[in-house]
Amino acid sequence: MRLIHVLPLACLIACKGAPPPTAAAAPVAKAAAVQAIHVAAVKEQKLPAVIDLSGTLEADERSEVASAIAGLVTEVAVDVGTKVKKGDLLVRIDRRDAAMRLAQATAATAQAGARLGLVHAGDAFNPNKVPEVQAARQAAELAETEAKRARALVEGGSAPQSLLDTAKSRQDQAKAQLEATLNNAKTSWAALQAAKAAQDLTEKASADTDVLAPFDGVIDAKRVAPGEYATVGKVVAVLVRTDPLRLKVDVPETNAGLLAVDGDVMLTVGAWPDRVFTGKIKRIAAALKSQSRTLAMEAEVSNADGALKPGFFAHVALVLPGKDAPALLVPPSAVGTSGSAARVFVIQGGIAIERIVAVGRSWQGLLEVRGALKPGETVATENLDTLTDGAHVSVK
Repeated sequence: MRLIHVLPLACLIACKGAPPPTAAAAPVAKAAAVQAIHVAAVKEQKLPAVIDLSGTLEADERSEVASAIAGLVTEVAVDVGTKVKKGDLLVRIDRRDAAMRLAQATAATAQAGARLGLVHAGDAFNPNKVPEVQAARQAAELAETEAKRARALVEGGSAPQSLLDTAKSRQDQAKAQLEATLNNAKTSWAALQAAKAAQDLTEKASADTDVLAPFDGVIDAKRVAPGEYATVGKVVAVLVRTDPLRLKVDVPETNAGLLAVDGDVMLTVGAWPDRVFTGKIKRIAAALKSQSRTLAMEAEVSNADGALKPGFFAHVALVLPGKDAPALLVPPSAVGTSGSAARVFVIQGGIAIERIVAVGRSWQGLLEVRGALKPGETVATENLDTLTDGAHVSVK
């Protein structure tokens, strides 16, 4: 009886511990994920040896264009960003007052010239041809002739002495009148010169109602509006010349000896990271700055397409002539960041291998890199943020 009760219990225990006959075995490990990426080859190219500096781009010329006359502004022909040529109209000032002053001065000049018998403004002045002088001279000559006749009559006993005295008095008066007339003619000539000068001033004032661009450039600021009264010296617009631009760089004392006029510089700016601009050194300071121990130099940078703007900060490479050196170049998209360091991923046998690099200059759309790289190696050019060292990849 005991055996009958024990066997079923043992059988129940044995059956409960056994696995279900239909359960499948779990996989040992999952297959590693594979990313599909684009790649590019590391290129080697000889580049000029350079010294890395920094600088600022400034306008070649900057002019605060001011009004030479006072008056009401009737027209403003430009605005911020307007490109102008030398002589183009910037601002127009009411010219009615200047026109009336010019007409008045022109009339005064003509009047002064008529007094002297000058028909044309360019006629030469000869005081002896002035009508008043000619009349006075004739009177003096007549008085002299009468005095001679009176003297002959008195000496011949045909006339009293009083006749000669009267003739001499008339002769002296005629000479004095001639001198006075000559002086008046010279005074009138001086008055004519003053009238001409006044006319020239009014002509200039009339022309100055149009404020013109002093050189080719771009308007950086507009300072007046129609209806505003402009005083003499009032700045109406700020004009800058942006082609070429001036690159201003402070060169450390240790590198000052490498500077030479017409030396080459290369630069990049944040607005155009993939472009390399070039320039020529044109001006070198005569002395170092005492506080920073640097030597100021200026280079001219062509800006025909207007890509560069005054005020841009520039990464500058001072080219050392005759010292080309091999450099490794990769696309900018191949360089990522890891903390504060730059990195690339070299692809070998379908595995991404991280390499820390130092980034140099931009060159013809590529970036110079320095580190554990070899020419011809393949680097990833996308998905750098998701790649890790040792990741499996496939090339698209």
